[in-house]
Amino acid sequence: MRYSFILSALLTFGLAFGAHAQGQLEPILLEVSGQVTDGTRKMPGCTIVIYDGNEVVGQQITTKSGNFGFALGLGKEFAVVFSKEGFQAKSILIDTRAKLPADMFAISPLGMDLSLLPADKYGTVDTDVLDFPYAMVKWDKRAMAFIQDQQYTAGMMRTNGALLLQAGRTTK
Repeated sequence: MRYSFILSALLTFGLAFGAHAQGQLEPILLEVSGQVTDGTRKMPGCTIVIYDGNEVVGQQITTKSGNFGFALGLGKEFAVVFSKEGFQAKSILIDTRAKLPADMFAISPLGMDLSLLPADKYGTVDTDVLDFPYAMVKWDKRAMAFIQDQQYTAGMMRTNGALLLQAGRTTK
């Protein structure tokens, strides 16, 4: 798998430089990797844009196998937007503002597989509600890992399903 190491460098340069300048250990990073599909087939050429607030801090294209990977610094809230021409875009909010235990030197990587649906499946239905993050990821003290907020994601899945049902009714 070929990942964009430039992205990792861009996201972590400031943190790493600061840590080296002060003689501290390397910063802890959240490694994120996964695969984008259309539900059944791998999706190469999907654009992934990473935002810190309104600022683009990284961008990459999925590989021939639909794979991607990047690393995020801690202490920020990132929006990761997955898009491809002809498909409904999805965004994921990754909140790395976590108070990690002082003795923690590494964190488990975050695996993230997702699918994009063709935009025409929604017909003429207003999909503005899908501009909100489809999922949220944050630190869970009990799991000692960054995990998806299941309740939030389930709500967005219900909303997406309702839009698809509505689109099916309007096309008949």
